Amino acid sequence: MKKISVLLVILVLSISLGLGVAIVSGELSQDANEEKAYTNYSVDYMDSAIRRDIDGGITLSFSEPTTFNTVVLKETGDVIREFSFYYLNSQGEKKFIYKQDLVEGYRYCSFETITTTEFIIEIKGTSEDWTISDIEIYYMGDTYNDDFRVTAYVVSQYTYKSESVQKEHFKAITHVNLISTVFISEDGEIYFLDSYIDGVLVDGETIFETSLNNIRQAIEPGTTIVATLLGQDRNGSGLDTITIHERAFASKNFVSNAVAFQEKYNLDGLSFDYEYPETMAQYKKLFEACRSLKEAMAPGSLMTVALGTWTLAKPLIFDRSLLECVDWVESMNYDEMREDPHNYHSTFSTSCYEFLKSVNGINDVFGDSPMTYTSTKDINLGLPFYSRPTDGRGYWGDYKYVAESLGKYTNVKTDEYYNGELLPPTYYNSYQMIYDKVCYCIDTGVGGVMVWHYSCDMPWDSGLSLWHAIYDAVESRR
Repeated sequence: MKKISVLLVILVLSISLGLGVAIVSGELSQDANEEKAYTNYSVDYMDSAIRRDIDGGITLSFSEPTTFNTVVLKETGDVIREFSFYYLNSQGEKKFIYKQDLVEGYRYCSFETITTTEFIIEIKGTSEDWTISDIEIYYMGDTYNDDFRVTAYVVSQYTYKSESVQKEHFKAITHVNLISTVFISEDGEIYFLDSYIDGVLVDGETIFETSLNNIRQAIEPGTTIVATLLGQDRNGSGLDTITIHERAFASKNFVSNAVAFQEKYNLDGLSFDYEYPETMAQYKKLFEACRSLKEAMAPGSLMTVALGTWTLAKPLIFDRSLLECVDWVESMNYDEMREDPHNYHSTFSTSCYEFLKSVNGINDVFGDSPMTYTSTKDINLGLPFYSRPTDGRGYWGDYKYVAESLGKYTNVKTDEYYNGELLPPTYYNSYQMIYDKVCYCIDTGVGGVMVWHYSCDMPWDSGLSLWHAIYDAVESRR
């Protein structure tokens, strides 16, 4: 339902997370099937619901038709392993609307807008002793900010062929980051990595140029393109990543070489994927290089970095003031098996809710200390279009190969094989998980989302495309 008229605008703070979120409350005009509705966190429709806990779930009854599209579940303990939502339509028919796996304390669930007098939550757990301690119900709308970013990491080798790029996907994408072909040497030179494509060794610069052209043919007007300068040993130097970066940053020609590369290909900016600095001194060298590049590039050029969540979550390692020289951080909210109680690498609770809460919450602890976290406005939350096994082995499974067996609502794959061996359970982010994370980021004022990586997805019109999930989530919040 679109908002037709706004009678009142109120700025409040999101109490649940302490996020600085602008909340808009407005009376909506009625259409044929909907009563009066109010947008966003200003009205919790749970206040007008009658809750009945039943065998296998919860029933919520409303005295009049109620319109909403978001439900928050809070679990005491960690028993729930699957939950589904149903509602009664105007004909009194029970209709399915939503399913996911874990609650893990806090779960934000978004779906297409419904109007109903009865809402049913079905729950399956490791035992029958599950406890939903609290439920919140909202109609979320008009929370989208035009500055919300959607970054696609594009592996150049995978988009070398024009048929591997689907134009429709880019309706969901605002920024592109080309990666995996352009490297920096320890002496500050830029070089390209040759790669085999269909069994033929192709010159690295040709791969980059062809991929860049293919992407430019596909993007929407206004989409920006940057390239990542990788500091890995791909030229036989024998040096580790930290040494390559530090020597490159200290070389006298690095900045001029990087700027010349940007200008040659008319890129909108540059980026670093320097994930594993170990000390504050190493971080300072990275951001000093970012600052030097930002100052040397044409006005308006972008300067971004990819960082692990372990960086942004450790105030004694990361200094917020360092971010002044970059436009935003691509936060890698995946591969976090060791952080999650189920060894799932990118759940809603661990890799979205808890992470964003910790990023914001540190300011309440440290106050004005220079050792503070960044703001979520500076972050693009990472979304994986791939899986990891629960034992953490080096396997990364592309979503597109298992999407049909997973469907829109399942994240865990228990029958995936690699080199003829049955893997431990592998964890994906299905359509619904991606949709939930994007809605949550928009609703709570996060700067954007980032996807690793573009080529792992299904076709746009498959009904299972994760890019389509992002697009749908954005459209639901406009």
